[in-house]
Amino acid sequence: MASPGHAQDTLINKALLKGLIDSLFEDTIVHQPPAITRNPEIFMSPDSLDATVEYGSADSNYLDNVTRKVHLFGDAYVRYKDLSLKADYIVVDLDSSIATAEGLLDSVGKLAGIPEFKMGEESFTAEKMRYNFVKRKGIIYNALTKEGDLTIHGEKTKFVAGGLVDGPDDDILYGSRALITTCDHPEPHFGIRASKVKTIPDKLAVIGSSNMELFGVPTPIWLPFGFYPVSETRSAGLILPRDYERSPQLGFGIRDIGYYFPVSDWADVKLLADIYFNGTYGLGVASNYAKKYKYRGNVALRYSYRITEPSNDYRENIEKSFSIRLTHNQDSKANPYQTIGGSINIQSNDFESLNYNDAQSALTNTYSSNFNYSRTFAGKPYSLTAAFNHSQNTQSHLVTINAPEFNFRLNRIYPFKSQKRLGPEAWYEKIAFQYAGSARAQVSATDTTLFDRSTWQNAQYGTQHKANASVNFNVLKYFNVTPAIDYGETWFFKTRYSMFKFDPEDTDFVQSDTIRYPDGTIAYIEKDTINYGVVERDSLDTGFVPFRSMSASINMNTQIFGTLQFKKGWLRGIRHVIKPSIGFSYSQPSPDTYYQYVKFSELYPDSTKPYSKFDNLMYSVRPNDIRQANLNYSFTNLFEAKYFNSKDSTEKKLKLFDNIGVGGSYNIAADSFNFSPLGINGTTRLFKGITTISIGATYSFYGRRANGTLDPMLYIESDNKLLRFEMLRLRFSTSISFGDIKKLLEGKPVEGPGVPGRPKDTRDKFEDLLSGFSISHEFGVVRMGVNGPDVNMVTTNSINMVGGMEITPNWSIYFGNIGYDFISKQITYPDIGLSRDLHCWQLSFNWQPTRGTYAFNINVKPGTFDFLKVPYKRGNYDSSGGF
Repeated sequence: MASPGHAQDTLINKALLKGLIDSLFEDTIVHQPPAITRNPEIFMSPDSLDATVEYGSADSNYLDNVTRKVHLFGDAYVRYKDLSLKADYIVVDLDSSIATAEGLLDSVGKLAGIPEFKMGEESFTAEKMRYNFVKRKGIIYNALTKEGDLTIHGEKTKFVAGGLVDGPDDDILYGSRALITTCDHPEPHFGIRASKVKTIPDKLAVIGSSNMELFGVPTPIWLPFGFYPVSETRSAGLILPRDYERSPQLGFGIRDIGYYFPVSDWADVKLLADIYFNGTYGLGVASNYAKKYKYRGNVALRYSYRITEPSNDYRENIEKSFSIRLTHNQDSKANPYQTIGGSINIQSNDFESLNYNDAQSALTNTYSSNFNYSRTFAGKPYSLTAAFNHSQNTQSHLVTINAPEFNFRLNRIYPFKSQKRLGPEAWYEKIAFQYAGSARAQVSATDTTLFDRSTWQNAQYGTQHKANASVNFNVLKYFNVTPAIDYGETWFFKTRYSMFKFDPEDTDFVQSDTIRYPDGTIAYIEKDTINYGVVERDSLDTGFVPFRSMSASINMNTQIFGTLQFKKGWLRGIRHVIKPSIGFSYSQPSPDTYYQYVKFSELYPDSTKPYSKFDNLMYSVRPNDIRQANLNYSFTNLFEAKYFNSKDSTEKKLKLFDNIGVGGSYNIAADSFNFSPLGINGTTRLFKGITTISIGATYSFYGRRANGTLDPMLYIESDNKLLRFEMLRLRFSTSISFGDIKKLLEGKPVEGPGVPGRPKDTRDKFEDLLSGFSISHEFGVVRMGVNGPDVNMVTTNSINMVGGMEITPNWSIYFGNIGYDFISKQITYPDIGLSRDLHCWQLSFNWQPTRGTYAFNINVKPGTFDFLKVPYKRGNYDSSGGF
């Protein structure tokens, strides 16, 4: 047989070789005698190919005339329709139309250029393969096939192409002694060794008897058969359990076993269940949906029925809870005039904390929902909104739901404005009008009684209207004056009902008698128990009751700028902006019908007290006890500095205080206590926004008596001081990552507070290890002025850290939460995680020492075989609250 290095006469040039192969694969043509017909019929051989075969090689090729085989060397290829075959060495048999491909040893003795076979979307590699172009069948040795996230290693595989007249509709792979795995290592660390495998690409893989192998070692885990979906498209199927658990309280259990099925091309549904041997169970429904250019969202409903038996009690403890989560977002291109979307997050009986142990689930104690439909009208100044919202506190178990809630808003309009005027506007053309109306139904209850009949019977209903008319104009060029009239009307269908209730523990209006013995030597106090009690205000009285309020005001404001500049030094200037505002507001006192008068005792006239019918209702309104004729004043101050930056020789601005506000009022219609408390508040940020400082202070114009009540005499008259200190609140909030600290020290821009993601693999420096952590610190202090020395209290002082770091390329540690409360002197719910990357497996350990819960897992990474795991855990129902 000739070789590529032989004499020239033994070589076949490429043009001749191409002609020989093309003549082999071209259609067989039989010509009829031209004398019989002008258009001869063409007869096709049943074994002929219906398309051109392309071939080539980078090194050399030759034709063996004796064996009628074509040999291709070096990056050889053969293409036929959507079929492609590549290898370092390919032999094509011209008689049988069979191509054989295999790799060749390189200079170091390693097999290189192994065959790569591709047909349509399917591709695989092998050590050696044979393929028949006519019958479209092949034999593959030591094949490596990729189907989704599954890799199939087959010792010997038969390939049958689909689409033939007498063949299957789909391509099919038949294999023996195949190893199915999600590990992409050349020598897989684990897999399912199957005696027989039938694979329909992009559909299904079915296996016969099989057992699991770990590092090439068979295990006793055996399966009689199995099937694995390998489709890229969604299809219905069983969801294997996410977790297994052996609990002393609940028994053996599996979590999140279920069934998945696609509802349509844009939506799917998962049915999930948790099952434990002691009778505890959980049910869930989850769905995701998305329509392009329209909307997308998800919904999850979960129910938990938990049975536990305390160690010191034979009786069962049953806890029921549920969770409702929904998120819906409309695409901005869907409709320019109406939108619908929001989120709903409702749970009962502290569902998250009961079923999960991570820091977020355990520490979150407030949940809220807000779902809205809004509609605007083209060319119109009004809009409409329908909403559902809710709030709940898992500590107090109080739930408030507002549904439905309708809001209609009329934006500011100018009814007297002329559309034809060419000159300056008249003052009356600046008169503006706006309106806002709402209607709402509200339900308030505990999370365990939310669906009780009595809860919904006590639901509140109401409507509120607010209208405003105002005009704005300038006086003396620099003063902005705004007169306004406000009118509000709220319709209540249930109001607060106050009822006297006897309570011997309450000391309000207690009357005491002095009792003496006849000899007058011993005296003691005896309480008259008929003259005191309490008022119960939980009841609601049904009936239509309107609440009306009207006020008029006029306000004037301006801005004053002050600048101080320096030509030398680091500080180049200071700018002070003052925004003074003065105004007058007037409103009448509310009628007596807004109050209910409750008498504590028939013997004492001063025991009668008024109570508002509108306290703690769905709309916050408050009647006026007295006529209000207030002179209002406020001053807002902003301070900025300009400094010279020597690094780039430029001047830059620096905010010293974002705002410092001072304000109060004087009621000229009041008989006493005309001055309101003087309030001072301010905010500033330090270290490029890392730390925020908030300050608030209150001063009074009046003194305080020994019994704690206010003295109607002005403080300047009683103590020769203008103001009496009442309270100071100071709060420091800091949030920073280690990366921000490094940038701050280097003088680089800081991105600001936030929780960083997991860091990249940068372990060259110690600070890079810490770049994935974020630290937050809250410090608050209150100083209160009382009779005697002032009282100082630290209200908040805690530090918290979250984040993670990669210690090595495979080891990482993560803190979901860890902190320390300096007031309670205890660690604040640490949530610590440790993980190890084992290539196709992963090891993880999570620990919450406050609860005494932990979870240890060795499992296959997420994918088709992620149900293979070894879990060991202790939940909060098995823990006594810590180690």
